[in-house]
Amino acid sequence: MTAAQSIWPFQQPRPEGLELYAIGLDDYRGASEPGSACEPSLEHALPARRKEFAAGRACAATALQALGHAPAWLPVARPYRYAQFPLGVVGSITHTQGLAMACAGDAQHFIGVGVDAEHIAWHPELCLMTKQVMSDSELAQLEDMSPTEALRFFYLSFSTKEAFFKAVFPICHTDMDFCEAQLLSWDEQGSFRLRLTSTRLAPWFAIGQVFDGCWGVQGETLLTLLTIGHDVACCGRG
Repeated sequence: MTAAQSIWPFQQPRPEGLELYAIGLDDYRGASEPGSACEPSLEHALPARRKEFAAGRACAATALQALGHAPAWLPVARPYRYAQFPLGVVGSITHTQGLAMACAGDAQHFIGVGVDAEHIAWHPELCLMTKQVMSDSELAQLEDMSPTEALRFFYLSFSTKEAFFKAVFPICHTDMDFCEAQLLSWDEQGSFRLRLTSTRLAPWFAIGQVFDGCWGVQGETLLTLLTIGHDVACCGRG
C-alpha cells in the first residue's frame, strides 16, 4: 500500500496547526481496509469508489498522526455523511481523478477547514454547469478570457466554493447552492477571496462575509484550500 505523503501545493505559507496529505490512487492498494468494509454507504459501491473512500481515510489518518493524534479511521457523521474528525480537530477529504487528499487542522487554530481537488478537463456539460455554478459577475468575466483561461476560471469558481462548503458544513449542517457564494478575487500568487451571498448560514455567518483561501495547479489538477480561523466573525459564537 502506498503511504500518504505530506504535500503543500500552494504558494502561500502553510498555516500553523494544519496538515495536508495526499495519495495517488493508481498505486493505492488499501481499498479492502477494515474501515471501508464496515461503511454501510459502500455496501454496493464499485471498486473505484471503495478505493477513493479508503485512500481519503488513509490520508486523514496520517494527517491526524502528524498533528499528534491517534491515526484513527474516521467514521461518517450521521445523517450528514461527512468525515467526522475527532474532538480537537477539524478537516475535510477530497478526491478526483487519480488523487485522494485530506487536511486536518488543530481546532485551537481553526473552526473549519475545507480542501477540494478538481481535474481540469472540458466536457459537453460545462456550458450548462457554468450557469449553475457561476454568479453573473463571474460569467461576465468569461467573455474576456481565452478558452484555456475560461476553463481554469470555471474550475476555480467551482472548487473554491466546494472548499468553502466543506469548511462550513460541519459547523452549520446546511447544504449550500453555488449561487450562495461568489468568487470575489484571485491572483496568480495563489490567493482567492470568496463572499457569502446568502442568509442561510445565519446565525453562524453573515451575508456579505468574506473568506480567504489559496489555490494551486499540479499538472491537470486544480487544488483549493479554505481555512476559517477563530478571528473570523461567527455570528452565533460567543
